[in-house]
Order: sequence, then C-alpha cells, then structure tokens
Amino acid sequence: MALTTAAMLTIASTAASVIGSMSQASAAQDQADYQATVQRQQATRERQIAESEERDFRKRQSAALALRRAELGGSGVRGTTGTPLIAEEDFMSEAELQAQRIRQGGEVSATRLEQQADLTKAAGRSASQRGFMRAGSSLLTGFGEFNK
Repeated sequence: MALTTAAMLTIASTAASVIGSMSQASAAQDQADYQATVQRQQATRERQIAESEERDFRKRQSAALALRRAELGGSGVRGTTGTPLIAEEDFMSEAELQAQRIRQGGEVSATRLEQQADLTKAAGRSASQRGFMRAGSSLLTGFGEFNK
C-alpha cells in the first residue's frame, strides 16, 4: 500500500508534535529539578549563615558580659549576690533568647526554601506528565487523521 502525500504529511506532523511534546516534558522536568536543587542549596546556606550569626552574637555577648564583670570587679562591687547577680542573669537570659531567635530565623528561611523546592519538583512532574499527555493526544489525533 503506497502512502499518499497527505498521509505522509500527517505522519510527519504527528511525529514532530509527539517529539516536541516529549522534549518539552523532559525540559520542564530538568528545569524543575535544577531549580529545586538550587533552592535546597540556598536552604543549606541559610542554616549556615544563621549558625555563623548565632556564634558571632554569642561571642559578642560573652565579651560584653566579661567587660561588665571586670568593670564591677574594678569598682569593688561583688557580682555574685544581690542586684549585680540579678542583672547578670537577666543579661544572660536575654542574650540566650536573642541567640535562639537568630537560629530560628535561619531555620524558618531554610524550611521555606525546602518547601519551595518540594513544590517546584511537584510542578516539574506535573508539567512532565502534561507533556506526555499531549504527546499521547497527538498520537491519537494523528492516528485518527490517518484513518480517515
């Protein structure tokens, strides 16, 4: 059975459509995977930055506390009882609270980026599935045209 020019054009058009849809599906998945990887790397970096900022904050607060103790000791005030002790405990509690807030801020940012990465991956899978569905649809349409 010889194929007519119209039939050959239908086959070629269908093949091009199928290949294009599959190529788009693969590209969409690859792009989503890359973007999700970048977002996960950013999440890791957010945690590292928060850890570093927390460590630096703790060092600054430790130095400030040491300076306070030295000044109190130099002035003859005992820091182990009464108001100086209460003030030192309050200072240390506030410093710890601020350090934990720094860490928590990094964790919140990192978690948000990881959630975005999950959504990006899901969107890539969805785009890939749509591409394969379009390819299947093109095959069915082409087959229908060919059988007319």
